[in-house]
Amino acid sequence: MKEYFDKLIKENSQIQSFFKHFIYLSEVDSTNTFAKNLTEKEHGICIYSSNQRFGKGRNNRTWFSKRDDSLAMSMVLEYIDHKQSSLIPIATSIAVNKTLDKWGIKSKIKWPNDILVNSRKISGILCELDYLPNNKNFIIVGLGININNSEADFVSDNRIDYKISPTSMMMEIGEKIDIRNFIKDLLNQLVITYTDLKSRQFDALINYYKDHWHDMDKKIQVSLGNKLVEGIAKDIKKDGSLVLEIDSGIKEILAGEIISS
Repeated sequence: MKEYFDKLIKENSQIQSFFKHFIYLSEVDSTNTFAKNLTEKEHGICIYSSNQRFGKGRNNRTWFSKRDDSLAMSMVLEYIDHKQSSLIPIATSIAVNKTLDKWGIKSKIKWPNDILVNSRKISGILCELDYLPNNKNFIIVGLGININNSEADFVSDNRIDYKISPTSMMMEIGEKIDIRNFIKDLLNQLVITYTDLKSRQFDALINYYKDHWHDMDKKIQVSLGNKLVEGIAKDIKKDGSLVLEIDSGIKEILAGEIISS
């Protein structure tokens, strides 16, 4: 796989212009942890592993990966301001949605950035800020996609209590996916979407997101740490925050997790 990445970068000027450095790992505990522990960070570092043993999800949950059949990747991105950093999860979910669409899989985005196919989870995104005062500010974007996983794979690991039933590209299409070709399409789409974000095409990104939003007008429960808020999902603001209609009026939520819909 390392040779494939070297060749991909060499032959694709668009990918090369954005992703400055690729790190291939045959095995790792977590690509996000590896990225966070880099002593020197720069925009455009991409870490990919064929076997992620202890992938991380939101709220310290485990993300299941299978050697060579799941995509486990993390990117180091520099951000200019809070506006840009708050939309990086949105932009990433859009890139995944568009790539899946190219492969004939219609998906929806569950706020803020889970990717669902027929209400089953096919991809998860974990964004972690790496901030130090008076230094460059980075965000670590972890991306997991179920590619050639089977139904049996998901029940084989008893560490995981799935909040949303999982699915994979192979399960949806009915045939094995060429993961290398998918990675190439995904990287190209990530470059396009992140370039839109860098040029501050915020309206276009939010409009696309809302057109593919799973939660619109649904009654949902949102976890805010140790607090639970219930209401009707009404809108997504330009900063990516959720607009929730609750009994007492309108509540805007910038960070949280939908636990039921």
